[in-house]
Formats: sequence, C-alpha cells, structure tokens
Amino acid sequence: MFLYRVKLKNFRNFVDSEFIFNKKSLIIGANDVGKTNLLDAIRLLLDKSLSENDLEPASEDFCALNNSNTFEILLQFADITEDCIRAKFPGNISDQNQLFLKYTGFKDGKHYELSAGRSEDELEEIKGRFYLKVLNLKYVPANRQIDTFLKNQKNRLLEKLKSNRTEEQVREDESQLTNLISLLSDVQGLLDKLSFVDKGGSLLNDELKKLAEHHVSQEIKLGMDIPKSNDLFRKVQLLSYVNDQAIQLGGDGRKNQAFLALWAALNDIENSDGQPDEVSLFCIEEPEAHLHPHQQRRLSEYLVYNLNTQVILTSHSPFIASEFQPESIVRLYTCNEDHSTKAAKSGASAEIKAKVEGLEFRLNVLSSEVYFSDCVLLVEGSSEVIFYKALAIALGIELDRLNISILSVEGVGFERYIELFDILGIPWVIRTDNDYQLVTAKKQGNYYRLSGIQRAISVWKLKHTLQPASANPEHIKFITDNENELTHLVDSDERYRQEMYHKFYEVLKTSGIYLANIGLEEDLFNTSESVRNSLRQFYDYPVKDYSDEAVIKKMKDKKSTHMFNFVKINYKCLPDINGYELAEPLNHCKKIIEELRRV
Repeated sequence: MFLYRVKLKNFRNFVDSEFIFNKKSLIIGANDVGKTNLLDAIRLLLDKSLSENDLEPASEDFCALNNSNTFEILLQFADITEDCIRAKFPGNISDQNQLFLKYTGFKDGKHYELSAGRSEDELEEIKGRFYLKVLNLKYVPANRQIDTFLKNQKNRLLEKLKSNRTEEQVREDESQLTNLISLLSDVQGLLDKLSFVDKGGSLLNDELKKLAEHHVSQEIKLGMDIPKSNDLFRKVQLLSYVNDQAIQLGGDGRKNQAFLALWAALNDIENSDGQPDEVSLFCIEEPEAHLHPHQQRRLSEYLVYNLNTQVILTSHSPFIASEFQPESIVRLYTCNEDHSTKAAKSGASAEIKAKVEGLEFRLNVLSSEVYFSDCVLLVEGSSEVIFYKALAIALGIELDRLNISILSVEGVGFERYIELFDILGIPWVIRTDNDYQLVTAKKQGNYYRLSGIQRAISVWKLKHTLQPASANPEHIKFITDNENELTHLVDSDERYRQEMYHKFYEVLKTSGIYLANIGLEEDLFNTSESVRNSLRQFYDYPVKDYSDEAVIKKMKDKKSTHMFNFVKINYKCLPDINGYELAEPLNHCKKIIEELRRV
C-alpha cells in the first residue's frame, strides 16, 4: 500500500490544496512555500513520535489567509493488500483497496476529531490513533541530530535480528556472550593494574573527600562500563575500518548515508516474508545534507531503487531533482490569486513527465534549478544570460534572493519550455530578437518576413491558450487584425521593422513577452552614451576610425566571450541602462515576485 493523496483545507498556508504522491516522491519548492507544513499535516495522523499534546491544534495551524475556525487533513491510501492493515481497519477498506483517514482541528476549545472510512463520503469518527502499530510514518527532520538517529536505528536493527534468531543461534550466541563478558572483566582487572590509572583514581578520590562527606563509602575508579550480556549490543558502535584499523565513522555526510543504509536493511528484514507486521512511510527532509553533488545524485538513485517502501523527500538540491523521475516530483508554489500554497498539476503527474521528455535533446539545457524558481526569464542564448545576470547585479535585483532564474533556450524554441513551466506553475518572461528572415519560395517568389515578431506572437497565442482567463479581448482583436502585416515583404526595410516594433511592443509586453528593437548587441549599443563610449573603448577603436556598425559587428563576433569580458570590465556603466526597454524584462520579473509575495 502507499499514501496516494493528501487533501488539506485551511491548514497553515494551504486553503484548499490536493497532493498526489507516487511510491517515491520528491517535494520541491522555494523556501517557506510549505514543504515542512505538508509533512507536518501527514505526521498528525501517522507519526508515532508525536505526543497527545503535539496532536492538539495550535493557533498557527489555522490558515491565516481566510481566518478559518477549522482545518481538515485527509489522507487517501491505495493498493492495500497487507493483512495487518485489513485486520486493524475491518469494514473501512473499500473494494478498490482504499482507506481514508481524516483529522479535523477546531479552534474553539483547541480540540480535534479523527475519522476513518472506505471513501471520503463514508467517514466515521474513531478514538485515537489506535492503528499506529501497523500504519505509521518515520520522519527525519532537516535539523536532525544524526548521531542520535544512528544509535536508535542501529539498536532497532540489532533487536530485530536478535528476535529472528533460531534456537541454535540463540544457544551459540549465549555461549559467546558469556565468554565475552568474562574477557571484558579480565580487561578491567588488567586496566586497574596500570600505575597511572590507579594513581589517577586515588587522586580523584582524595579531592572528592575534600569537597563533601557524602558518599565516602563509594570509591571512584577509572575504568570501563562493562554491560550486562543482554545489553551488550547497545554498546556496539558503527565504525569504519582501514587496513583492519577501527576509526570513528566519518563526517555528517557519511553518517547520513549510514543512517539510510540502516533504514533500508531494517525495512528489508521486516518485509522479508511478504506480509509485514507494519507499514511505514519514510519522510526525509533534505537528505542531501553534507553530501557533495556526485553523492547527492547517487543518493537520489539509492532512495528510489533500494528502499522497498514508500519514500517522500523534501529537498533544495538541484542534483537530486535532476535525477528524480519527473512524474514523481511534487512542486509547491504560491498561488497568485489567494497567496495559498498549491502543487503543480496537484502533485505527481504524468503530464509533467511528458513535458520534460518533450524537451528531447534540449533536456541538458534545462537547468534543474528552475524547478525551485518563482520566475524564469527565457532568452535565446548564453550572451543574453551573461548580460542579464550582470545587469541584475547593477540594478540591485538580487536574483537568488528573489528566486529568479535566467535560462537560455539555445535558439528560438521557447514553446516547449513555456508548456513545462505552465504545468509546474512557474511564471515566465521572455525576450527575443526582432529578426528578418528571407523565405525562398519558387512559386510565389522570395520574400521577407519579420520572424522575430511572428515568434513573439506565437508565444503570446500559446500563453493565452494555456491561460485563457488572462487574454485581453482587445489584444486578441489587435493581433488578429495586424499579424498579416509581418509577412510577404519585398525587402528587409529597417524603417518598416521599427514601425512594426513600436506597433506590437506594448501589446506583447503586457503578457511578459519582450521584443528586441533589433537584437541584444544593437539594443545595448543604442542605450546610453556612457554604454556606447564604453563599448568603443572596449574594442579599442580610434575615434576617427570607428563606425557604429563596426562596433556592433565586433560585438557579434564571439559574442558570449566578448559579453563576459565587457560586463566584467565596464560594470559601472550598466546602471545607466535602467529606464531603457532593454532592462524591462528584468524589472517585469521583479514585479512578478513582488506581487507574488504581497499578502
């Protein structure tokens, strides 16, 4: 069985949200979007470690966005075949092998009710979480004390293995333990005979007598805490061995790996006979802690293929996200309408997989950091990425703080990226060149078209197909009435390009689609006089010899390399670009974030 769906109403930052999970799921999203809140909701019904006081609703559990007096948490389980679950919930499992559990919190009196049933509409109140022995959640928080977790998990594994022994193994182990305890006692006796150990104990006792008369009959010694035979395994530690030399287990990253390995081993033992005594859902926050990128990717693969139970992760790691199956990614985002948190496509979705795979060879261009973005600026190439990142710094637009990514599509194929971002609930802005294109046609004869504006209109149409409610009827009519003016042109007249640019620019930019006047290099050169002078000096043109065309041509030669060095050397002139159309895409992204975070 597995947790298939979670439905939250008026719980913390969730007004009315649904989350679909697979057997392995990764929850991602920006900081403070509600990843931990989602896990906390599940924990209220399944976490054995929560006390009765922890279960009582707190003031902050009620959604502040609508001042609700109640909240609801509904869990839907699917594919139930385990005998232990069926025995614990007689009459509550449907013919489709589904089970529903619900928590309802009430602000008045700070009390709650639990219910269970065969469907969402057939729930009956239950008394307490009586089912936790067979159905529960194992939770590892982001701020975990890894040494404590390791110790507890190690003891659980050894206890389980101890209880699974045959009678013959028990007899052999008891004999070995008796010998071992005897040997440890001999070690203590030999330790007492070491002069410096004996002297240390005597000095300590002498000083203690000066401090107090209490417990004078008790002698303090330097020695070993020799356990009883039935507690010996609790003293066993996890150690690394190098050339048969025991050393302490490494840093926190290695300890995290050891902890997960213990979990996997214990889970395999508990499920070895096909009918487990309990079903446990594993929830791990930020498993990537203290691991370098290669180990993060390996960890993602391990959790998917080696833990034989349902696993729900939260992560900020693009390396884990890039290796996870896209149909198992649950991306949380803040809804623009009511500022509540929702999941893209309600969680794990085959549609997301289809859109990611639709990128085909472009998949390597899609930076996995985009999954965590609140807004993406799409541009044509790497020189635009370099320029806009530098311009953002110059204008004081902190991309990382605002969760804005700048992504190159390495060409002009914006549509597939936009379709993916729409499914993921990620707002986007694009900037594209205002190109002319010569079309070769035998029957009609050759002609020109303003392919850049046509491309921008295609993106505009796609956006309003995906988001019909955002379409402005006047803009629809304007596009329909005027787009024929962009094709079957007799030449590539510059004045006509400028006329069409000014005609379409304002309509397109209201949808976050920014058209270059000509191209990045021309538009940059034609901003402020300080930028033009900096470009002339950068390319070392003598005043009497240079021409604007020569400078722009030079800019387009090895343009990414030239752009990188130009913005690095001439950083001080970049603030002068603010106020020009070239800076508008960045400011639009900033405005989207400001509106998103305004409550």
